[in-house]
Amino acid sequence: MLPNRLKPLKSNITYIILGIILAFAINVVFALTLSTDMPIVAVESNSMVPTFSRGDILVLQGVPTGQVSVGDIIVFSVREQTTPIVHRVVEIHDDGTVKTKGDANSGSLSFETNIQPAQIHGKTIAIVPYVGWVKIGITELLLPNILLIVIIAVFGYVIYLNKDKIYKKQFHNVINI
Repeated sequence: MLPNRLKPLKSNITYIILGIILAFAINVVFALTLSTDMPIVAVESNSMVPTFSRGDILVLQGVPTGQVSVGDIIVFSVREQTTPIVHRVVEIHDDGTVKTKGDANSGSLSFETNIQPAQIHGKTIAIVPYVGWVKIGITELLLPNILLIVIIAVFGYVIYLNKDKIYKKQFHNVINI
């Protein structure tokens, strides 16, 4: 049986775990419904300004081979990049490959002139502004500093568990003066 002071911690951990499970379940449902392996994407650069900005969330719909049109905003992966790219289709080649360009870029980058249909995750069907900052914050601030955060959390938790002892010791020192 847990002491009373640990019950809120157990409750919070339970809610965090349920939240993570729910997020994964929603992603799986969206992936199946929208026919794509990547139904929700956070925009990580400003290459598509003014259409959308860094921190926006995009909802993607999978596209069958040959169903991409000039003007569509697609999400695709390339070996040169660790994160998917979100750019507008500017040209479709006879062999079915596509060329893209970011709206804010002056031209196409070298890796986006000959995109194979298999590299395309889907095309954008909805934009949700600002919500992607949560993902960016986690990947750019939280994860690189996770060790420091864990150390601070453990230190804070130890102080919380011992606050009664610390308070009594300080109070005892004041009385003995």
